[in-house]
Order: sequence, then C-alpha cells, then structure tokens
Amino acid sequence: MKPIPQTQPDNTTSSHELMSLSPVKNLLDRVKRELTADFSPQAGAIRVSRSPGRLDVMGGIADYTGSMVCEATLDRAAAVALQNRSDRNIQVFSFNLLDEHQPFTLRMPLDALAEHSIETLRQEFNQPGRRWAGYLAGCLAILHRHELLDLKHPNLAGMNLALLSDVPLGAGVSSSAAIEIAAMMNFLDHLGIRDRTDALSVAAMCQEVENQVVGAPCGIMDQVSSCCGEAGSLLRMICQPHELLPNLKFPTGIRAIGINSQVRHSVGGGMYGITRCAAFMGHRIILEEMRRLGQAAGREMIGDPMRGYLANLDPDDYKKFFRPVLPERIDGKSFLEKFGSTIDTATQVQPETSYHVRQACDHHVLEARRVANFVKYLQAAAELPHDSPQRKRELNKAGHLMYASHLSYTNDALLGADECDLLVDLVRQREGRGLYGAKITGGGGGGTVAVLADETPVATEAIEQIMREYAQQTGRQPEAFFGSSPGAWTVGTELTK
Repeated sequence: MKPIPQTQPDNTTSSHELMSLSPVKNLLDRVKRELTADFSPQAGAIRVSRSPGRLDVMGGIADYTGSMVCEATLDRAAAVALQNRSDRNIQVFSFNLLDEHQPFTLRMPLDALAEHSIETLRQEFNQPGRRWAGYLAGCLAILHRHELLDLKHPNLAGMNLALLSDVPLGAGVSSSAAIEIAAMMNFLDHLGIRDRTDALSVAAMCQEVENQVVGAPCGIMDQVSSCCGEAGSLLRMICQPHELLPNLKFPTGIRAIGINSQVRHSVGGGMYGITRCAAFMGHRIILEEMRRLGQAAGREMIGDPMRGYLANLDPDDYKKFFRPVLPERIDGKSFLEKFGSTIDTATQVQPETSYHVRQACDHHVLEARRVANFVKYLQAAAELPHDSPQRKRELNKAGHLMYASHLSYTNDALLGADECDLLVDLVRQREGRGLYGAKITGGGGGGTVAVLADETPVATEAIEQIMREYAQQTGRQPEAFFGSSPGAWTVGTELTK
C-alpha cells in the first residue's frame, strides 16, 4: 500500500475553471468567514472540489437492470473544502444539508472509520442529524476497504471538511451523488492517490458509499453522471455495470430542461426499494422459466442468458414466453420458499411485503427498448437540416417515448406523483411551442420532470407559463434547471490559500 503523504501533494490536476463554477467561491467565502476556529491559515492550504447534479433525461431506475441511460449535468453542484487537522479526527461541517433541520457537526476518529464494520457505520450515520455526514465520511471508509488508503497509518493527519451544495434535496437530481463524488475527488487528490484509480472506479466506490454506508439502494448512473458528464451533452452509459458510450450531442438548437415539482423524492423511500426488489424477483423467476423451457427442449442451460440484467431480454420474447409466468403479486415469504434470494446486493426480499413483480418487469424490460429508440431518434434528428419537417418528426418521436416512460413510471413502476403528472400534461399542451416530450426522472415518486425542448425564447416562455400555471394549481413554487456544467473528473480539485 502506498505510504500516506504527511502534507498535501502539490500535484493538482485541475484547471482554473473550477474556481468560477458555483458554489465554490461561496463555499470558500463562508469557510473563511464562519469556520475560522477550525479552518485557519496556519493549518495549510484548503483543497476544494466540486461535482454537479444530474438531470435524468431517459433511463432512470432502469439503470439497476442494465439499461442504457441518458443523463445531463446541471449547473447546480456540491462543493467540498478540505484542510488538515492536527489530530486524527475527521470533522465535517455542512452549511445547508442537515437532516430534520437540526444543525450538526460530526467529529469521528479515523480509526473508527477503519475498525467499524460497514453495518456499524450505517447505524452510526443513521442517527438523527447524522445521515448527511455518511455521504462524506463514508468515502474514507470505502477507500480503506479498497486498500487505496490506510486509515490507521500513523502519518495520516485528520481532516476538516466543509460542504455547501446548491443541488436541491429530494428533487431527484442526484444531490447525494454530487456530495459523494465531490468528497471522493477531494480525498483522492489530497492524499495523492488519484493516479491509482479511474473515473468509473470512483463512481463505483461512491455507489458503495450510498448503498452500504448510507443504506440507499441506488444504481450507478447518478455517480457516473456527476463524475464523468460533460456540459451540453448527454452522458450515455450501459449499466452492465457501467459501460460508457460516446456522449450524445443534442441536435442543434435542442436542450433538456428540468422542472422541480417541489415534491420531495427519496431513493430510500419504500416504493422505490419495493419496485427494485420486484424487478430482481422477476429476473429470478424468468431465469427459472428459461431453465424449464431448455429442459423441455432437451437442452441444459448454463449460466444466465440475460447476464444478470433484464435489459438483455428481448421485449418480444419477454411478452411471449416469460411475462405470462410472472405473478401480478407475490408476497416475499412465498417467493423465498419457492425461488430463494435474488442476485441484488442492495435489496432483500421481505417476507411480509407484497411485490408487484409483473408490473415492475414490464417497466424495466420495455424501458430499455424505449431508451435505445430515444437515442436513435435524437441521432437521426441531428443529421437533418434545422428546418426539415422530418427533423421535427424525429424529435416528436423521441419526445413521445419520454411520455411513454412517464406513464410506465406511474402504472408499472408505481413511482408516479400527481404533481409530476400535472407538469407533464402542461408540457404536452404546449407541444407546438417547441416542447417535444417530458417525463418524471430518477427514482420517481416526485422530484423533477425532464423536458426535451427547443433552445428558443418561445420554448423558454412556454416553460415559464407552465411553472406559473403549476404554482396556481398546486400552491407549490417550482424551479427550472436550464444550465449545464462539466463533471468532477474533468474539472478536478484546486489548492487555495
């Protein structure tokens, strides 16, 4: 294992672009103004990092069943400041991400992060007011378990961390992944170990933080998007587990816009976990049916033809051979007795819970095809002249797939929200004004709606009208996400006095 440097390395790989991106300057100003007792000039330079939120344009929860996903980065981001301490404690401050609105500063010995089991750490961070700190301190625990860092090394100094994020909580735009990636990037450069890993490995470790330390059963698309995304384009990834494809440039004059419904969403919520578990239960049942069909035909099936992912199942074969054997509902106890556990490491089948297996599989198998066709239509539109009627038809087809995805979120995944339905309906009413399609995003159950739109004043005014009408009907004040910014791996970190 590489020795721990006793001082911060002077090998930052970032550009000066980082300092101009929100909310980095605001974070540094507040650290110097409000945390002078802990962040002092005598303790050395402060390293800053930043990671953007993301807008899920297509794919969403189908990431954990192996679909392609299409993600845009936002100009909203989480920023982390780090400075050495004179002891072997990690102390974490948050300016705005506090559970239950309780101000809290976490201090923990580095040795505890090394010695405690993941289960113990999850219990520690699940205490009131502490969960937010697990997204940051948990990165150190995961680095230690991957043997990229020895938290018990005597030369490893403690650290002060300060967090500021303008990615709204519960909006379905990856506020947690932005924190994890910003923290992980800071640790890698602070400790001089970034050259021992790569961007996708960083994203995978941050997913472990969320799944294992925090206890939220998310897929990997959020972390990859926040780490590897590029401004002004769609990150494309086949989530098996994380195969990056070339970025998808929007056709000229086209953009993705997010509208925050202000209905709080959480991947730790009950229905998200139930739907995820139901999809993996369906995978197990389909695998057993494949074996039965093979035996009936005199062939022995070796391994899993789906390679662990429902996305690899042909939709027509699914409808003909496998959908009929899936139960509409099955309780966990009956499933466990007949099939045993699933291959999912982030959920466990609960005996007393009822699972909507057929509907969950309907969403996941068909969503994978919707995403592939969405990409095909956008690519076709990009090759056509701006004023071509066929270009508009291709964009409309892409937009209608977004509507279909939204409907499936509601009817099959059971992760809809009335307020998001309203936003999508309001978009559909204005299709002739440069809006092509809309859908609920990410884990569903509220959060943000993604809109495929022209980059014109007419389309912008249509979005503003939608927000005004939505506010009048619901009493909630929505917000729009128009901007984009680069991912954390490209921007890197910087040392600042």
